[in-house]
Amino acid sequence: MGVLHAIAAAVLFAVALPNEVFPYGVPWLSLLALAPFFVALLRTTRLRDAALLGAVFGGLSTILSNYWLANFGEFAVWTIGGPTLGYIIYNAILAPILRRLAESPRHLRPFVLAAAWTAYEYFKSIGFLGYPWGLAGYPLSDIPVLLQHVEITGVWALSFVAVAANTILAEVLVSADDRLHPTPLGPAEHGIPRRYTSQLLAAPRRQLPAAVTARFHAAASLGVVSFIVAIMAVFGAQRLRTDYPKVTEVDMVLVQQNIDSWAIGAEELGLRRAQELTRHGIDAGESKPELVVWSETTLQRPVHEERDFFLQRPDGDPFLPFLSEIGVPLLTGAPVVELDTETGAQRSYNAAVLLDNRGRMREFYGKRHLVPFTETIPLWEYSTVRWFFRELVGLHGTWTPGPAYTLFDLPNTENRQDAAKPLQFATPICFEDAFAYINREFTRAGADLLINLTNNSWSETNSAQTQHFVAARFRAVENRRTLVRSTNSGLTGILDAHGRVIADLPMFTESYLRSTIPVYRSQELTFYTRFGDYLPVLFLGLVLVGIIAPLRAERAHRTAQ
Repeated sequence: MGVLHAIAAAVLFAVALPNEVFPYGVPWLSLLALAPFFVALLRTTRLRDAALLGAVFGGLSTILSNYWLANFGEFAVWTIGGPTLGYIIYNAILAPILRRLAESPRHLRPFVLAAAWTAYEYFKSIGFLGYPWGLAGYPLSDIPVLLQHVEITGVWALSFVAVAANTILAEVLVSADDRLHPTPLGPAEHGIPRRYTSQLLAAPRRQLPAAVTARFHAAASLGVVSFIVAIMAVFGAQRLRTDYPKVTEVDMVLVQQNIDSWAIGAEELGLRRAQELTRHGIDAGESKPELVVWSETTLQRPVHEERDFFLQRPDGDPFLPFLSEIGVPLLTGAPVVELDTETGAQRSYNAAVLLDNRGRMREFYGKRHLVPFTETIPLWEYSTVRWFFRELVGLHGTWTPGPAYTLFDLPNTENRQDAAKPLQFATPICFEDAFAYINREFTRAGADLLINLTNNSWSETNSAQTQHFVAARFRAVENRRTLVRSTNSGLTGILDAHGRVIADLPMFTESYLRSTIPVYRSQELTFYTRFGDYLPVLFLGLVLVGIIAPLRAERAHRTAQ
């Protein structure tokens, strides 16, 4: 029965998250989807059984919500198999910890479990294997008033209240099983204040039903969660009425060429299509735009080293003459190759480059958080590792992590209010806009605007792109910066400092977006930008105390005996 509960929770959780049927997820479902899993945990008595429940939930929920990873070409077995195996292991470790924490006092248990789950979500979202997809708070972000507080807490408070609601429901469901079985404790031992127990005290002291105390504590816990949500909503309503300081506006053309850049023969076809769409976008305005933005991997060769190629290709409409023709700076994804003058080693970056009308690179940013086991491989310097991935996996090279959080100067923004400080933008690449720490560091470094370059065309699904978009939306609100997303196939769009969509393009369509982008610069950084992920770290500390303290008390009791 417990396994069936874990399966039900996995299915409901996948439906609550963005998917093909519900593009931005189902917010209300996120408040109860995990409840069957917690019911199973509360009913089990053995940590081994809890580990099994975690493994079932982790594996099935990952496959159901991330099935599009199977479309990653010849690496599909690794892209879908790796995360699935990883989350089977993660959840098999997490579930016994949750079961141990479920021995906390009943009036604290929902919050202890929610804190532990939130700490786990933080842990799985950082580091080399970090993957900030499928967080419990994501569906609630589709409610604007509940999104605004992330400038203080990041996504973590949303995850906390969502999981707390699930644990409260689980408490009620579990207590229903015991409604006919009295407990040997009176109201005081259950932690119910005497002013609420005048009628209960009239009953025999040892006949107070467990369901009564469970419902009382559930109601009290639900009141606490409702109070937290009300504070979020009031704060969010106030913030939605706040106009953030707008320094200037930038006229941009975002190009969505909608072509699988990995397909054979797609290099020149994609480049030609991007150039044609750019011309249409430039002609759509009364004057030239200030910046043209193409997606990640639009250029598949380093511009400087392959200059002869770009002088002649694509055939009939070569790239470098095209740049001279449009006379507008181009921001695009492209490889960048550097030679270490001291060691002679070559470094290759998956980069965003800013090119002028002569094809010269003004600046570049090398992607810092690379996709593990696809863009970067540990121990690649060893021949055995290289042989394994080249011969058995089919991966023949890796990227070098970018050296710095590079910022670009916004071109042609003479109308800016603060002429003493150039306006600057940052370019998180691919799934980097889903990582809060990267965009926080960009903002702390001085970025006034975030421009993400992404290629999700390989996924062949809308849900992959909306899941990415939902994760990225938090970055705009956390830092109170406009987020521009220029993608190969979607979701291309513009989010203002409140996380609201200003403009966007339909997914998997060949099109362009000509828009005036607002640029904000607050006098002070947000609380989250300054202090980061303090909340889940605090939760982690509390969880460790909740685990260690009972163990020490148990050891002391045994010693005393």
